[in-house]
Amino acid sequence: MLDTVLDVVTVTVLGMSTTQLGLLNALGTISFLLLAVPLGSVVDAHGATRVLPVVLTGKVAILAATTALLTTGTLQPAALMVLVTALGVLTAAAENAQVSAVPLIEPDHGRIATAVASLSAADRVAGVVIPGATGLLLAAVGANRMLSVATVLAVLALVAALGLRRSQQRQPEDSEKHVPDDDEADAPATRSSMFSGFHELTSDRLLLASVILTTAGNMGLAIGDSVEAVLVLRRLELGAAYWGGLGTVGAVSGLVAAAVAPRIVRAVEARRIFAVGAMVQAFVAALPLASLLLPGAGAVLMIVFSALWSVTLTVTNIAAGSYLATAVDPAVLGRTAAASRTLTMGSVPVAAFLGGWLGDVVGLAAPLIVWPGLTLAAAIGFVALTGRRPA
Repeated sequence: MLDTVLDVVTVTVLGMSTTQLGLLNALGTISFLLLAVPLGSVVDAHGATRVLPVVLTGKVAILAATTALLTTGTLQPAALMVLVTALGVLTAAAENAQVSAVPLIEPDHGRIATAVASLSAADRVAGVVIPGATGLLLAAVGANRMLSVATVLAVLALVAALGLRRSQQRQPEDSEKHVPDDDEADAPATRSSMFSGFHELTSDRLLLASVILTTAGNMGLAIGDSVEAVLVLRRLELGAAYWGGLGTVGAVSGLVAAAVAPRIVRAVEARRIFAVGAMVQAFVAALPLASLLLPGAGAVLMIVFSALWSVTLTVTNIAAGSYLATAVDPAVLGRTAAASRTLTMGSVPVAAFLGGWLGDVVGLAAPLIVWPGLTLAAAIGFVALTGRRPA
């Protein structure tokens, strides 16, 4: 919901340029580059279920402040950038904690893929109606009221996180405390250092290759995201309701993908899922460019894009999440996830700003060309790194 509301507010209320939108996206993700590693250390040190309530409390406060500024008509681009930056920090911490919490929710490594898929499916269920309803209701009730609803949803998430925390406290032993045995006590210092997550990444060739693939793919996606709202709302003039509807199409498609993903993960090796998924993404990423070149078919093409992109991304992300959670020692899972996010999301700020800048200076087509180009390069690079062709 929040993303849908902010997309509409930035384009139709604040009238921000694509360069400003790119900068806004960059600020929202800069924390993954600068703070992911220390945040991962905090999660490992204090436990995921301790960190989540604190993070969600901060998100509630920021959402409430954003709602107040928008309601009073005092929200300006500069203030929104500050708020989005703060939200980005909290989001980085929350995502890291969520990854680390998966083994706590489902300790059986053989069922982690199912647990990851269930969490993803729950997220998609929430996104089936909310994005479309947001777009439909924006014109009727206003963005400030929709932000109020987003704040209430954040409060509910906080309540759920507190419930998870209480359930962990009722355990006879603290499941988040890792007591090292004698062998672990003699392990190299890198294992207990803040940057031990990078050591874990480089020790697993497939894990490293998947991170490199995701990094390049995210860069292309960030470039496209900086101008996608402008393409739909300003160039194609499809309206806020359609923009919200695209979110619903993606959510429904992702829900279906999340339902079948565990079977796919169990039946197909992770490397093949990543490689084939990357090839499909390279094709799908070209559809926004086709929408720009063929505006008469733009509405249909963007719907196809939203559905296929969501399916491919959901399956590959579930595969990546389950592989990471099973391949890495839970004692360093937070730091390893942080190292992964530093690479996969740390590149997003520069790419997001570049996408917005290209849209302003070169034209809307430029970032939409670079997007599938980077995704294709990522797919080819992944296949080369793993040394085998996807079948």
